[in-house]
Amino acid sequence: MIDEKFRIDISSDLDYENLIADIYFDNQILAVLTQEEGLHNLRINIYPTKNKEFWDFRLDQFQNVIDRAKQRLTDLKKSDK
Repeated sequence: MIDEKFRIDISSDLDYENLIADIYFDNQILAVLTQEEGLHNLRINIYPTKNKEFWDFRLDQFQNVIDRAKQRLTDLKKSDK
């Protein structure tokens, strides 16, 4: 289960050819998953916090939110065909 402080938004961005997954924690952008190199070569951009502090959450929850974002990108890619 994913902590309710995490949120995933799938969107299109002019900087990318394919859909991206924005991952938020506590309403702050935490990371972006991109699939420009394909679904099997996803890239992650991790952003600093607004207040320059460190991020603090459970590792398993972060892994789960990344897995869920990957799955949503995969599902949307399949529905494009």
